[in-house]
Amino acid sequence: MTSRSLFLAALPAVYAATALPVRAQGLTPLRVGATANDTYAEAYYAQDMGFFTKAGLAVEITTFTNGAAVSSAIAASALDVGISNPIQLGNAVSRGIPFVYIAGGGLYSTTAPTTVLCVAKDSAIRTPKDFVNQTIAVSALKDVTDLGRAAYLEKNGVDPASVKTIELPFAEMGPALARGAIAGAVISEPSLTAGVSSNQTRIFAKCFDAIAPRFLISGWFTTKDWYAKNTALAKRYVAAIYETAAWANANHEQSGQILAKYSKINAETARTMTRSTFAVTLNPQVIDPMLELAMKAKITDRLVTATEMIAH
Repeated sequence: MTSRSLFLAALPAVYAATALPVRAQGLTPLRVGATANDTYAEAYYAQDMGFFTKAGLAVEITTFTNGAAVSSAIAASALDVGISNPIQLGNAVSRGIPFVYIAGGGLYSTTAPTTVLCVAKDSAIRTPKDFVNQTIAVSALKDVTDLGRAAYLEKNGVDPASVKTIELPFAEMGPALARGAIAGAVISEPSLTAGVSSNQTRIFAKCFDAIAPRFLISGWFTTKDWYAKNTALAKRYVAAIYETAAWANANHEQSGQILAKYSKINAETARTMTRSTFAVTLNPQVIDPMLELAMKAKITDRLVTATEMIAH
């Protein structure tokens, strides 16, 4: 098999296909994949606030469990546009999958971390070395959560290979920690606050700080072929996403209510959780450092640059 076919075969074949119906007539249809955690959630905000309709788009959103599943659907032409993190996309590009970013999404910031390494509330783990021969859960192997795990352990003198890694959806991580099935988990909002507030978990470390104090967690992407054939449509989508980003950055209470509806979290979690900041540009400077680190950590097969991954 070619490296491309091997990559596609390895991508998840089944995903949580919860499609939101197209609500408007006479608009340009667009199939979009998203996940219901805050750093990936702009499409839900744009849908409910009417930014897509304003851009002349009739968007059908399908909800997935992680960015890898979104990538699978884009590669299979089951979607037009989706969201994923730069490590997932970099791995795809390194294997010949013609993905390109068209817009920035959620940003990580050390001053307001929306993804952190957690342990059980009553865990005996106190230092990074305590994870040796234990298991840490990430949302997907060879993605940004996996890089955060590996970079944190390496920075603290622990060989990442000495710690086992498994994939779990964010919503399942807190319960898995509480019952002792895993020792640690890299958890994103809103599951992060849900786990802490229910006394299932406690925050152990800002593991993403080992990548950089600020970087792009997620971005909106498509294939080179689709972008070449639909450039004007893609630009309308980008304009709607960046309008959404500016609105969401300034309206945490209202966007939290929308997120609660689609992620099924309670209103208190939505009100108190740390909120994502969304990018309003697509800047290589918030992508390239993590791609370089991913190559050094062998999370990606080769060095992929932001220039390779951004539509032109």
